Amino acid sequence: MMATLIFLALFLLGLLLALRPLLGPREPFPEPPRREELLKELEVLKEEVKSLEGEERKLAMARMVELERALDGWRPPKPRPFNPWPVALALGVVVLLGVGLWRYTLPRLPGETTVTARAEARELKALQDKARRTGEVADLLAWGRRAYELQAFDQAAEAYLEVLKKDPTNIEAVRRVGILLFMGGRLEEAQMFLEIAQHADPKAAEGWLFLGNIYFQKGQAKEAIAAWEKYLEVGGEARERVEGLIAMARAQAQGGTDGKTVYQARCAACHGAEAQGGVGPRLKGNPILKAPEAVREIVLKGRGQMPAVPLGEGELKALLDYLSGL
Repeated sequence: MMATLIFLALFLLGLLLALRPLLGPREPFPEPPRREELLKELEVLKEEVKSLEGEERKLAMARMVELERALDGWRPPKPRPFNPWPVALALGVVVLLGVGLWRYTLPRLPGETTVTARAEARELKALQDKARRTGEVADLLAWGRRAYELQAFDQAAEAYLEVLKKDPTNIEAVRRVGILLFMGGRLEEAQMFLEIAQHADPKAAEGWLFLGNIYFQKGQAKEAIAAWEKYLEVGGEARERVEGLIAMARAQAQGGTDGKTVYQARCAACHGAEAQGGVGPRLKGNPILKAPEAVREIVLKGRGQMPAVPLGEGELKALLDYLSGL
């Protein structure tokens, strides 16, 4: 913020210097009003006075004197020499301001607005360039991990897929590709990748978490509970959240059809137990809830990373009623 203010102050200073010639004092001998008309009148009088006599000649001569006095103080303005320095200074300040804003303010990744995000973007770009240059699995993994952390999921998917081309047995890449497929709404493929990964490395907590989410999305409450219990067994960090998910899945298994139960069974895994957001966006206070028809279409057909959720009409109505009260 301070850097932006400094750049803005320099810009205004440069602009003031560039416009200074226009703001200077007026010419000391301004051109009289109707100058051309007065000159024409003077010329006419000079011709007429030659043929006049007596009082008329005196009046004409007096008028000529009056016109000459009116025109006497005028001098043509001297052209000002062009001074390039104020313009160059103003342009320099504008360039400096633009570079500063681009460097410290403008986003490079989705949602970025801070200097820290700028540094993260540069770091990710450096990892990407190195991985593409060397093609080494270790470099590709470093790029994929950082992209995944920064939620640059397109880059993460590209990196991990490149890893699998070079090393199809890399379990981290198999697991992360499964997670990314889930985020893209491709549940069947995601399930296949995650089941393979968890069979090979059952101690990877994040794999059990997302595998449980997949089962939950598909309405397989029993399988979801088993996956989430595995997550707790191997020491997953989001213990409180997953315990809540297990409770929701058990509520689904008991056949609850009220809106909250439907939400907990089908939505909470991604949007949070209290609709506060998680893998999916925050729903509590989200303006889209004011358009139930739009919500209905998103739930039934999916959108972006959210897959379609197959619900009966009764379940859907109960869910929409519940969401409208958030």
